[in-house]
Amino acid sequence: MEAKRQYYGLDVVKFILALLIAGRHMVQVFYAAESPWRLYINYWLSNLGVPVFFTAAGFLLFRKVTKPDGGGRTVARYCWRIFKLYVLWCVIYWPIDIYNWYHGTATVAETVKFYIWSFFCSSTIAQLWYLPALIEACAIVWFCWRLFRRRILPVLAVTGILFLMGCIGDNWYFTQFLPLRLQQLIYSYGQIFVTMRNGVFYGSFYVALGLFFAKKKLCLPFAVSAIGSVCFLYVMYREARHCGNINMVVTAAPTAFLVVEAALQPDWKPRAIYTRLRAMSEWVYLSHFYFFYFFSWTAKDIPLPLTEFNIMWIIFVPMLAFAYLMARLGERYRWINRLI
Repeated sequence: MEAKRQYYGLDVVKFILALLIAGRHMVQVFYAAESPWRLYINYWLSNLGVPVFFTAAGFLLFRKVTKPDGGGRTVARYCWRIFKLYVLWCVIYWPIDIYNWYHGTATVAETVKFYIWSFFCSSTIAQLWYLPALIEACAIVWFCWRLFRRRILPVLAVTGILFLMGCIGDNWYFTQFLPLRLQQLIYSYGQIFVTMRNGVFYGSFYVALGLFFAKKKLCLPFAVSAIGSVCFLYVMYREARHCGNINMVVTAAPTAFLVVEAALQPDWKPRAIYTRLRAMSEWVYLSHFYFFYFFSWTAKDIPLPLTEFNIMWIIFVPMLAFAYLMARLGERYRWINRLI
């Protein structure tokens, strides 16, 4: 029986991008508004992270879908697993939620109502939005794939339109050019769902891209995809610089495509470091807000000037040590891997 291929290049890329996403949230919370890192990390580089995560998730899911029934059970089991993971990490973050509630001014009823709304319409902690968005995106892509009789191009077309709608509606730079009624409609939508950066208008296109990777036969030469990634990464920078604070970067789409294309091609020999980086990327992504709170709670006792560099290493060193420890423990105690 042929061994299942491991995509170690994808593991390395996902680890780097998980660090960038953690850095994005760190910059948002702790860095000054005029910091240049808001452009480089917050608006530019970190905006490649989630697109690659969605694309990789779609690829890994739909390469398992080979049966004529369209893989409904496989997709349903995957979505159920992600939902359980979402609930689990919402519970893990309860101490942070309780701390925020205790120091807030809302009544118990208002707090409970807001938490329930956040659970279903946004997320209870910033980065956890990705998990319900992934469920929505996988369901949409699977439904479209079945609707269009397993033809991928129509799926990409439908989800691509949703993606462009999200890019226009989620950034004031674009929405200001829309008719007033559309602006009011987007505003009303935002009162309920906060952002169009979700599984419908954001994740569905990238999961469809993952479906495309799972089913396509031809590959670009590695040099072409690698050089193309660098070129489009620069185009992303120009877009982020021109459009300002954007959550959905249009040119992240071709960049993510080329990055994933390049990451899937290396056929490296198995090494423990790759599977550890895979686990570490999950731990970094899911847990990093705890380290933000630990820093904020202890900042007054830190005998160092709180410069941007010092804030970075004070947060990132223990965060990476924790992620590495949990990855190693997961190699010995398999139940730990159920947490990621």
